[in-house]
Amino acid sequence: MLDAVLPGSTAYDPNRISGIPAEDWKPFDIEERDADAIEDDFLSYCADLEGPLIVVNSTSFDEDQGPFFVDAASLVDFVKTFHVRVRDYFMYASVIVVSPVTGWVIVVQDDGYIVKVRGNAVMTMPLGAGGTGT
Repeated sequence: MLDAVLPGSTAYDPNRISGIPAEDWKPFDIEERDADAIEDDFLSYCADLEGPLIVVNSTSFDEDQGPFFVDAASLVDFVKTFHVRVRDYFMYASVIVVSPVTGWVIVVQDDGYIVKVRGNAVMTMPLGAGGTGT
């Protein structure tokens, strides 16, 4: 799915995602700030996402996990309760969120940067499901 949204991307790894201009990266400290402030700041980047999302964080690579599939309307609850429902802190390391409906991809690098880039919208929301069907 990531390759369809951002062609040339080969993995859910910030270093293997294509189509992100170097100048678009912004500082985003995930180590020295309050955890709630970090999550809130991250979620502000996600406010205009719609539909099903693919969410990948450090926990996704554990043997018993994988990518998370979360509806955009539930993302705040997912992030804020992640440590209770899954384990670990959600923003422990790199995070990637792909919105196939909007084409937005948000990437947080664990070395302190964030980017939001628009790729291809490759999915539509059915009418009556909170989307416009476009």
